[in-house]
Amino acid sequence: MKLEIGSGNKPKKGYVHFDIREGIGADIVGDARKLPFKDNEFEEVYSRFFLEHLQRKDAVLALKEMFRVLKKGGRLEIIVPNIAYFCKLFVEEKGQKKEWALNKIYGFEHYKEDHHFFGYDEEILSKILKESGFVEIKRTEEEEQYLRLTAKKP
Repeated sequence: MKLEIGSGNKPKKGYVHFDIREGIGADIVGDARKLPFKDNEFEEVYSRFFLEHLQRKDAVLALKEMFRVLKKGGRLEIIVPNIAYFCKLFVEEKGQKKEWALNKIYGFEHYKEDHHFFGYDEEILSKILKESGFVEIKRTEEEEQYLRLTAKKP
């Protein structure tokens, strides 16, 4: 089984979809800081543009929960905005690009939970993943604006 955390309104096919928001078609609605799944239940956990919506301490709790529900040898794939890129863009650009960068830093505020509490660069996200128990942390794409990292549960 595969789990997507923060599936939103664009869920990934082939995954159990988990989100805090009701009414968007998630399979399970709940809080990622306390996942309603058994230990070692999933072979893969995928999370795209979710972690930045949590305060840092809550993001750590959510990552520890992702670790808990992964099977031994299970894979995590996580994607977040690259705060370093968007800070640089905000400082260097004007007009619409500057506003877009600001929205990527703080959130677009299209719905209640659409705000960002924390930002990540590769160093910070890798450190938190290690502290949560993950190993073999790798950046899988060199796209400058987003961080796509994979990690494993030993």
